[in-house]
Amino acid sequence: GSSRNRPKRIVIHAMGHYILHDGTFKAAASFLDDVGLSAHALIAFGGEVIRCRHDTEGAYHAKGHNTDTLGVEFLVPGQHDYTSFVRAMDTPGWVSAFAFAAGVELVRGWCEQHDIRQIVRHSDIDPTRKRDPGKGFPWDRFIEAVDRV
Repeated sequence: GSSRNRPKRIVIHAMGHYILHDGTFKAAASFLDDVGLSAHALIAFGGEVIRCRHDTEGAYHAKGHNTDTLGVEFLVPGQHDYTSFVRAMDTPGWVSAFAFAAGVELVRGWCEQHDIRQIVRHSDIDPTRKRDPGKGFPWDRFIEAVDRV
């Protein structure tokens, strides 16, 4: 069907682990369901990988790029509205060593399994609307670690 995904790229995102939505804090996966979005995986501070979609399924994570990408959300610990979330993801150190290692392992596996060569930030493909994964995400170190064999 049209939701079949043929991944050529991986998109790295960030979102709050708990998000203020309609006056209450919702866990990331519930929030995504509520607003009709999805990702292939979420990575929590402790390194837990929460799989949300199969690699072969499309996910609604990056406008205009949902049929040829895999999306992973690194969860910013704590409860956030948009302002506190942006501030948190722009602060170095929010990605724990556990989350970093889990993300490297997941993304490296995806690259090998699907012969993917391109890894981008959400902000790279939608710079006018999106700022994630933020200035606090250790991007260069992450890409180096994924590339290391």
